[in-house]
Amino acid sequence: MTLWEPLRIGPVDVPNRLMQTAHSKQYSDRVESPRETAYYVRRARGGCGLFVAGNHFVHPSGSIRGFEDAFRPESVAANRAMTDAVHEAGARIFVQLNHHGAQAQGDGPDGPRAVYAPSRILSPSTAIAAREMDAADILSFTAGWARSAELARDGGFDGVEVHMAHGYLLHQFLSPLYNARTDEYGGDLEGRTRFPREVLRAVRAAVGDDIAVGIRIVADEFHPQGMDAAHLRAVIERLRAEAPIDFLDLAAGGYHNVHYVFPSSPMPVAWLRDQVAAVKAANPDIAVFGVGAARSVEEAEEVIDAGIADMVALTRAQIADPDLGRKLRGADGGGIRHCIRLNQGCLGRGSRGLPMSCTVNPLAGREGERPERPRTSSPQRWIVVGGGPAGMRAAVELAADGHAVELWEQADVLGGQLRLARQVPGRESVGLLIDDLGRDLAASGVTVSLGRRATAATLRDSGVDGVVLATGAIAPATTSLALGGAYEGGMPLGGFIDAFAAVADPAGLGRRIAVVDADGTAYASGIVLTLLAAIGEVEVITPFETVFPHVGAGYDRPLLLERLGAHVGFRRRVSQRVVRLGEGEATLRDTVTGEEAVLTGLDAVVAIEPRQAVALADARDAAPRVVTIGDALSPRTIDAAIFEAVELAYEVAGMAAPRG
Repeated sequence: MTLWEPLRIGPVDVPNRLMQTAHSKQYSDRVESPRETAYYVRRARGGCGLFVAGNHFVHPSGSIRGFEDAFRPESVAANRAMTDAVHEAGARIFVQLNHHGAQAQGDGPDGPRAVYAPSRILSPSTAIAAREMDAADILSFTAGWARSAELARDGGFDGVEVHMAHGYLLHQFLSPLYNARTDEYGGDLEGRTRFPREVLRAVRAAVGDDIAVGIRIVADEFHPQGMDAAHLRAVIERLRAEAPIDFLDLAAGGYHNVHYVFPSSPMPVAWLRDQVAAVKAANPDIAVFGVGAARSVEEAEEVIDAGIADMVALTRAQIADPDLGRKLRGADGGGIRHCIRLNQGCLGRGSRGLPMSCTVNPLAGREGERPERPRTSSPQRWIVVGGGPAGMRAAVELAADGHAVELWEQADVLGGQLRLARQVPGRESVGLLIDDLGRDLAASGVTVSLGRRATAATLRDSGVDGVVLATGAIAPATTSLALGGAYEGGMPLGGFIDAFAAVADPAGLGRRIAVVDADGTAYASGIVLTLLAAIGEVEVITPFETVFPHVGAGYDRPLLLERLGAHVGFRRRVSQRVVRLGEGEATLRDTVTGEEAVLTGLDAVVAIEPRQAVALADARDAAPRVVTIGDALSPRTIDAAIFEAVELAYEVAGMAAPRG
C-alpha cells in the first residue's frame, strides 16, 4: 500500500491518500468565491487527492462574515463552479457542515443573536452566556443540517462531513465539559449522542448513497473531566450503529485546550498518532483520516504503510507548499518548503478577521493575483545586503527570475535573527526555515559573501542595477520608542542588559532576574522562555494589563501561559512602570492605582524593548534602485520579512506596483 494508491470512500474514488482537512481561510463570504477555487485548484495540480472545504454553516444563527452558509440556495451555483474546477484538476472535494454553538459570536453578519449550546454555559472562546437549546431549537438545527447536505450534493461536492469536533455544537452535546443536561439529550452516552445521531441520520436520509457521508470527531479530549480515547471510540461505535458512516476524520481537544485544535510548534509533530492508530484498529472497514499522524512530511507514506490511517492529512504543509504532493512523489525536483508551525500567517491572520496567508508562502490565497513569474528577458545585477530571512528569500526569488544576484552578510553565518528564534524552547521548528532558505540559496546560483560588511561607497562602486537592504534589527541600547514605554521619565542610561545580550549568555545573569517588557509580542515571550530555561527565578514587569498581550492571534496563548505557569520560578507584575533602578532592586509604580513597590534581591534586570531597525548610512542613492525590506524597514515578524521579499520579485518583474 502506498500514498499514491486510490481509495474508495463510500461511493467516491479518491485518486491518492494525501489530503487537506477543513481549515478556515476567509476567502469567501456567504458563498464560495473564485479566490477559494483558485486556492484548491493550485493544490490539486500540486498532487493533493482530497480536500474538505469548511466551515460551512447550517443555520443563520451560526453565520460568520468571511465564511460560507451551506443553507443558502444560492450556494449551489457557487459550489458547482468550485467543485467542477477541483474535479477538472484531478482531485475530490468534500464539504464540512457545522455550527459553532457556544463558540459563535453574539453579533452575526446581520445583527445581534442568541448563542446556542447544550447547556447554559460561558463560552470558552467568547465568555458569552449561551442559551440552552430546547426541543424546537434541536429540530430546527437538525433540519438545517439535512437541507445543507442536499444543497451540498447539488453543488457537486463528493461528500459531506458532519462536524462533531473542536468544541463546536455537536461536540458540545457529546462532551461532559459542555453538556450538563438532565433530559434525554444529556447524561450517559446514549443521551449525549442523541442529537448528533439525529443529525447524522437526517443527513444520510437527505443524500442517501449519492455522496460520501462522514464525521469529524475528536479522538481524545485531553482533559481530566472530558472524554478519553477509549470513551470516544465507544461514541464512534454508537454513532456508526445509528447510520452508515463512510469515513472518520479525526481531531483532538476543544476550546478548553485550543492548542490541541490548532497545534503550534511546541506540540509534537505526530501529536495524535497513537489515538489515530487506535481508532483505525477499531474501525478497519471504513476510511480513517490521519491528522497529526505523520512524524514528518517526508514520512507521510509510512502512515499508510504502517496501517495507522487510510488518508494522511497534511493541511498546513500544503498551505506552505502547494506542490508537496508532486515533490513527495518525485515528480518535482524542487525541495519541500516546510511549514514551521508558528501559526502566524494562517491562524494568526484568520483570528483577526483577515484572509489566511502563510509565513513561508505569502502567495497562499493570492494564486489569482500572483501567478507564476516568467524568467526575465532583461537580466539585472542586484546586491542583497543582509543574510536573514528577508535577504535570503529576496536573493532566491530574484535569482530564480534570471537576475545576477550577490548576497553580502557581515556575519560568518546566514540566518540572522532566525538563529536566535530557533533557540527558543518550543520554536525549534524555525530551523526548518533556515535549512530551506540555505538549500534554496545554494541551488539558485546566488554569490554569497560571508563576513562582508557593506557601505554606501562599496555599493556605489559595484555598479549594480539594484540594492536590497535587508539589514535586520537589533535590541536597542536604550529604547527605540519616542514616547511611552515601561519607564517613568524615560529609559535610564544604564542598570539593565539588553535582550540579545541576555539570551547570548543567560547563565551569566544570576539566579533571580527581572525582565522589563515594553514589547509584549512573541519576540518578548521568546526571550522570556529562553531565559526561564536557564534561570531559577524570572519576574516579568510590564506596563501592559497582561503579560505578552500581542501573543494570542495564533491560538497559542493558552499553551504559552500553561508553559509559563509550569515553571516554578516564573512571576509577573502587570500594569507596572519602572520608576528607578538601584543596586539589585527596581522601584515600580502601578499604572492604575499609583501604588509604589520595590523589587529587591535582583541579580540583573533585562530590558525587552521593541527592536530597532539597522540602517545603512547614506545608501539611499547607492544604486538606481534601492529597496529596504523586512526588519530594516520596520521590525516585525518573519511573515513580513518573507512577504516583502516575494513582493519585491513581483515588482521587479513588473507584476506588482513598485513600493520603494
